[in-house]
Amino acid sequence: MPSDFKVIIVGGGPIGLLAAHALQLAGIDFVVLEQRPRIVEDQGASIIVWPHTLRVMHQLGILEDLLSMGDELKRHLSFTKEGYAFSVGDRWERTHQNHGYWPVAFHRAELIEVLYNTLPPDAKEKVFTSKGLVDIEADEAGVRATCIDGSFYKGSLVIGADGVHSKTRSQMRKLALEADTQRDWDPEEPYLSTYRLLFGSFPSPCQPNFGYDTHSQDKSISFFSGEKRGWFFLYEKLPSPTQERVKYTEDDIQAVAKEFSDFALTQTVKVKDVWSQMCGYGMTTLQEGILGHWTFGRVVLIGDSCHKFTTHIGLGFNNGVQDVVVLFNALRKAVHQSSSGIPGYLTLIKALQTHEESRKDHKFHLYYLIS
Repeated sequence: MPSDFKVIIVGGGPIGLLAAHALQLAGIDFVVLEQRPRIVEDQGASIIVWPHTLRVMHQLGILEDLLSMGDELKRHLSFTKEGYAFSVGDRWERTHQNHGYWPVAFHRAELIEVLYNTLPPDAKEKVFTSKGLVDIEADEAGVRATCIDGSFYKGSLVIGADGVHSKTRSQMRKLALEADTQRDWDPEEPYLSTYRLLFGSFPSPCQPNFGYDTHSQDKSISFFSGEKRGWFFLYEKLPSPTQERVKYTEDDIQAVAKEFSDFALTQTVKVKDVWSQMCGYGMTTLQEGILGHWTFGRVVLIGDSCHKFTTHIGLGFNNGVQDVVVLFNALRKAVHQSSSGIPGYLTLIKALQTHEESRKDHKFHLYYLIS
């Protein structure tokens, strides 16, 4: 199908855009297909970025742009729901001493905006919106991704960076089971939810650079304070675990907010004190799990599409960044070692398998881009 090596990235969120940066740096052609009508939308809450991820951002040449938008986290307290501080932690001070940076909190939309705006002009032209994926066709020659508007894109590889409800994952599963109906594969809804989450942002009610957590039976809160915004995450245990996808209504959201209204965010601020000032909020079940299969043929998954963590101090995003690094180091090696710049099918499959095996290794590793 393709005349040269080209990567189709499905998903224009933080991990998809970071993948675009990595491909641009590696000199590998790509397109990004995002189902939403705009790349930057003021949705979501905060993303915590850790020092090893900041080092990757430095390698990509975008660290200073990012740091100008973020808020360092320097002090940690743990509360009871009544506001009693039972633990004063120095975890972030030790992080700074050992790794040179504090953890940094970003408003998710602003992080996406920086990742998009720092792409070179010719790379931005490869990022397309309103391109919901509906089908993937693949063979040993290449792949073809078809979108809901009827358009299609041909390439050498599809990367699914499209999140917990990944369309790429569904299409990869379809291809695998079409090839062998008896194949053991992950279920259509692979993740289990034990908690639900109400998240949101609001004008910061206290000094910046704080990260608090509040604990109670079956309920807890994470709160981060920035210069302009504060962000909270209200966690509530479900009556029973579920793998079903749940869509919450405004009434559901208001009911949970009322349950948490007297919970402490800080020693002087409660949830009810900020609820009337919300800039935005949403509610979702908190899926958790790791897929058994991250790749099939010319399709590979990264980020939440293949492993899902609860929203605990940035585990999802920072692990997704590690996926990008490991995958693109393997791809860059395969491309550069090919005399034509187009890796053979078996070489490509080996690179994708190397990525999956490296990331599933039970030993702890931190990876960086190979220049």
